[in-house]
Amino acid sequence: MKKFDVDNYEKRMIANPDYEGRTLEDGSYVREYYIPKPNVDAEPFTRNAAQLFVERIEHKDGFHELISYYNNGNIHEYNQFFSIELEVGIWKYYDAQGNLTKSVDKDLGYKFTLNDIIAFGKRNGVDFHQDGDLQRAFSDRFKKNVWTVIWIEDLPAGDRVQHVCILDGNSGDVLERLKRPAPTRKASR
Repeated sequence: MKKFDVDNYEKRMIANPDYEGRTLEDGSYVREYYIPKPNVDAEPFTRNAAQLFVERIEHKDGFHELISYYNNGNIHEYNQFFSIELEVGIWKYYDAQGNLTKSVDKDLGYKFTLNDIIAFGKRNGVDFHQDGDLQRAFSDRFKKNVWTVIWIEDLPAGDRVQHVCILDGNSGDVLERLKRPAPTRKASR
């Protein structure tokens, strides 16, 4: 059973109250923080003020793990994301003793997998870290689960076009492919 090292976190917070996280050997970054109990002064940090501890592990391949822990260090929830928002994998929920109480397969209904979508993106020049967006949902229009892949292509002379591809969630067949003018970039200040 995965546990949060509350003692180690407390030492880091005492040594550096601005502590936010650390880099792992594989280059992944772990953000660590706590969610304070309601109506408790959360500053300065004390372990008794924490309702939950949270680790957000940001992997270089675009996957993220979000793991929350009870105040006693036992795991509370385990969630996975791709590209920040897309819920993927098996999400797991635990009681305060660390016993698994529920699991939800976020990939259910999608035989055309996330890895298949990433391969589709590579074949089409999509960089999900830069300008690619990925969504999946049941489509009322197509009456099935679909993936929607959106990306920007830079054209000669500074022009840009936005591609939108809707793929069947089971077969991977392209149901619709659109090109439209890309949204205007906001000027940075």
